Amino acid sequence: MMARRYLSLIVLAALLAATAPAWAMDDGGGRSVFATGAGNRALAMGGAFAAVADDASAPIYNPGGLALVPRKELQISQTTLFGLGFNEQYASFALPNWRYGTASLTWRRFGVDGIEQRDDRGFLLDSDLSDSETEMTLGYGHALLDGNLGLGGGFKVQRHSLAGYSGSGFGLDLGLWMRPLALTGSTGALSRDLSLGLAVRNAIEPVVKLDEDGVPDPTALRAGLAWQRDVADGVFLLLAADYEKTRTMDGRLHAGFECRIHSVFALRAGTADGDLTAGVGIDWRGLGVDYQYEDNPLGDIHRFGLSVRFGQTVSESRAADHAEAEAAIQTRLESAFAARAAAQEDQLVGDTRDALDHGHWDDALAMISTLSVLAPDRPELPTMTAEAHSGLARQQENRGDLASSSLSWRRALAAVPDHREAVIGLARVEAESDQRSARTREIKARYEAALDAFAHDDLGTARDGFAAVLELSPQDADAATMLGRTETAMTRRAASLGEQAVSLAQAGQLDAAEERLAAARLLDSDAPGLAAAANELSRLQAEAARPRPAPRSTTTSSPLVVAAAPVSEPGLTPQRRREIDELYRRGVDAMQAGRRDEALRYWEVVWSADPDHEQVGQYLAQEYLARGMEAYAGGALRRAVDSWEEALRVDPDDPRASGYLERARQQLSRMEKISAGN
Repeated sequence: MMARRYLSLIVLAALLAATAPAWAMDDGGGRSVFATGAGNRALAMGGAFAAVADDASAPIYNPGGLALVPRKELQISQTTLFGLGFNEQYASFALPNWRYGTASLTWRRFGVDGIEQRDDRGFLLDSDLSDSETEMTLGYGHALLDGNLGLGGGFKVQRHSLAGYSGSGFGLDLGLWMRPLALTGSTGALSRDLSLGLAVRNAIEPVVKLDEDGVPDPTALRAGLAWQRDVADGVFLLLAADYEKTRTMDGRLHAGFECRIHSVFALRAGTADGDLTAGVGIDWRGLGVDYQYEDNPLGDIHRFGLSVRFGQTVSESRAADHAEAEAAIQTRLESAFAARAAAQEDQLVGDTRDALDHGHWDDALAMISTLSVLAPDRPELPTMTAEAHSGLARQQENRGDLASSSLSWRRALAAVPDHREAVIGLARVEAESDQRSARTREIKARYEAALDAFAHDDLGTARDGFAAVLELSPQDADAATMLGRTETAMTRRAASLGEQAVSLAQAGQLDAAEERLAAARLLDSDAPGLAAAANELSRLQAEAARPRPAPRSTTTSSPLVVAAAPVSEPGLTPQRRREIDELYRRGVDAMQAGRRDEALRYWEVVWSADPDHEQVGQYLAQEYLARGMEAYAGGALRRAVDSWEEALRVDPDDPRASGYLERARQQLSRMEKISAGN
């Protein structure tokens, strides 16, 4: 009886092998039914998928292709075959991650129901036996070399159940996908369009043992070539061919094509070792429905399947993670920048307080001028300004310089309008000045108006006012002194505006330069340097009118020349991009470690090669801003201007650098005016 049962099982297994879609007619029935593949898209292309392998069915044809899966994907299908009780089920889920690669889980089942069991005399023992084979594969693939190489593998478990007997076996698949021309350094269109796939199914053969003897699923080698390209507006064409060979069968050729229209409709056809295959697919917003037809020797096969793609693409996920990491780096660098700026401001405030406490009014005013550029919103600034000007006013009053004392009291009131000491001091000094000069009410009004104009930097009005006072009272010594100081301040201001005009012109801001030069001429057309500035502006205007190639970047430290932004190196190779990425990261690491000069050198190289790379422009401008602030706080005004002009070289639209430079130039003129008043 036991012998008859074994014989029946052998007959059942032979029946299954003979009727399993004739997919292995020349392999002696040695191959598993799962060797034929799955996935309606791939099957419609005749199974020519080793060099394509860019969807959730990749583990079946080439695990290396898992590196190509762009987003999370689920494929499912269920088919009844030939009307003989055969059925197959398939499901595969791929989970890509740009950093760690793509993991997948694939489940396949092939079953037969309604098999009769008879003894050696032909008597029916059972009319509803079943046979089923199940395969579960855990796959993984990872991309290398800028996505031009993909390596992958799949660990699988096969289980066979037949008439109450069952057994399991474990196997391993390996795969490699590549763009061979791109790996050689080629950058042409063909290097992106041509791909090669190599796969080993059952590199470790699963051996399933139902009773006494195990049956291995033999190793199979598959090699494929594919070409794909957008051939017209919205039309994408894919051609592929595979060659498959095991040790127990002749080689088999698979070939097929796919034509996609606007990524919505797909038409597919192919041949699987001479058997015609075809199919269509419709994809809408990640939901796909596929139909596949196969002209099998045992009968036509019709398969329907569903695919769902969801979530961010690998590129989108990479970009989002990268942006998040860059934002975190930027936050840390900006925090460090803010901490440095705050420390500089606190040091300046402390030094200013110390100067005020010791009566060093000129030193205090110089540091207040620096603070007004670097931190104009500091709440202590108005009070300290009023205190410094008040101290200077007392000092000037004590030595009899009533005009300068009156001006200092007015500046104290400009900082703090209700400053009691300044109100009293100004009234006292002006009363004494009026008494000394015997001014009439009209002359007094004109004199005070001229002083107000001088205090508010309206030099033209101040000059005219003092001149009018002297016309009415030629003996007014204070008015004569202030007129001389005003004219000196105007000459210095005009010369400073001429320098600014040259600086702006060489930075390419020709309209602003012309405005500065016009303002300088209104103040004093004979001021030193104005003629040279006008000539330089005319030369640069003529040069700008001529077409010329974009200038390369420079790291010159000239205080007046601001180089134009560089142009990205044309056709950056993947190797060059990797080098630039590495230099950029080294700069970030150096800055976070406090090696600022080293970071600056790395970032300058990156910015010169690719000014749009990551946040390099922003980081460079920020570092130059910080250096300018440090130089200005230390009294190195020219070095500060150099650094801020470097910041504008990197980012011409940076409002902070423009604001610092503008306030610094205004402060220079104000300091010249104060110097002229002393």
